[in-house]
Amino acid sequence: MTRSPKTLATLLCMCLAWSGCKSGGEPLRLQVFGDTPELDAYKELIAAFEASAPDVNVELIPVASQKDHMAGLAASLPDGDPPDLFLINFRRYGQFAAQGVLEPLGPRLTERGRFREEDFYEPAIEAFRHDGTLVCAPRNVSSLVVYYNRALFEEAGLPLPGPAWTWAEFLAAAKALTRDTNGDGKPDVYGLGFEPTLIRLAPFVWQAGGDLVDDLHRPTRFTLDEPNAHEALDFVRSWHATHKVVPPRIENESEDLESRFARGGLGMILSSRRYTATLRTVPELDWDVAPLPRHDKAATVLHADAYCMAKRSKLKDAAYRFLEFALNPEGAGIISRSGRIVPSRKTVAEGPDFLDPDAPPRSARIFLDSIANMRRPPSIAAWNEIETRADPVIEEWFFSAEPPSKSLGQSLGEATQELFEEPR
Repeated sequence: MTRSPKTLATLLCMCLAWSGCKSGGEPLRLQVFGDTPELDAYKELIAAFEASAPDVNVELIPVASQKDHMAGLAASLPDGDPPDLFLINFRRYGQFAAQGVLEPLGPRLTERGRFREEDFYEPAIEAFRHDGTLVCAPRNVSSLVVYYNRALFEEAGLPLPGPAWTWAEFLAAAKALTRDTNGDGKPDVYGLGFEPTLIRLAPFVWQAGGDLVDDLHRPTRFTLDEPNAHEALDFVRSWHATHKVVPPRIENESEDLESRFARGGLGMILSSRRYTATLRTVPELDWDVAPLPRHDKAATVLHADAYCMAKRSKLKDAAYRFLEFALNPEGAGIISRSGRIVPSRKTVAEGPDFLDPDAPPRSARIFLDSIANMRRPPSIAAWNEIETRADPVIEEWFFSAEPPSKSLGQSLGEATQELFEEPR
């Protein structure tokens, strides 16, 4: 029996809706850089979306490193074959927004009626706004916090960190937690794990009343040679140069800080929410989180990633459908339960998918309380390259045995100033 095209189309729709079969078209590609818990969460998210949209097939493209992720996007977005969707940090997306290779998501998502900016935390929304338009849709709104080993605090007779602890209390704890347990004259447990990078240094500069740059939206230079910034820099460098409460460079190179903390070799470590997923796999470790210590004021730094869409994508309608699912309470809840993120959607962050009393950390609300004190570095086109050049300079400044001959501000200026002067 010969069937009409209309009948065949009807049968195809019935197949897609009822039996979950896929269309024969090319898949929607989602590129993600992440560790195993995050990738597992995205597999679960994709399966849930495909169950609700049986006509769409989503291909997850995991990338092994942040460097490879950025290199692939830089090569494919302008004139190659980019993924339809990808996740990226706000400090790295500016170069692509400036090139005009991203599909601006805010206007179309709002027009479709299933997305409202006011349902999401403002710091994450503003971080992905370019020339007044929301370009990418924020997934998370994490902050830098202090992860601490409760057992080591108790062994040292220290009070647990409070919601408004100070620089002095923080340093005193780091000193008390640094111990030589085998009598060989060298610490076996260090009080603090600190990665000397610009993103880790920034909140201490802000807490002392200083700033990183002269203008958030159109920066022309670093401002780390101002007195308030100097106070913060002296405090941070003293952790290694004076007080020896952090592992020296050679020990950092032999064992990463996260592994050291997980085995009980650090009393505290500074990290974002992403470390939670890893620590949940270490059941024998008794840990919790605290806000960063404060000085003249409280401040922390935004850690936010977003879904971005390639302007060259040929599957934009399917991509918008996936985004609506990923950002709604069901989809955002799946990623939140991985422990990896602080969801940018307010109702999910305030709900059991994030504030699960049965899943560590006990003090998860610290991440939400910190949102009020969030600040961020710029997201201009050159910022990723500025950080790439700045971080080795900061590492050398932090670990140098002798006082540096130049100020950190001067050294950073020499390494990066030409990038601030590039056309916007």
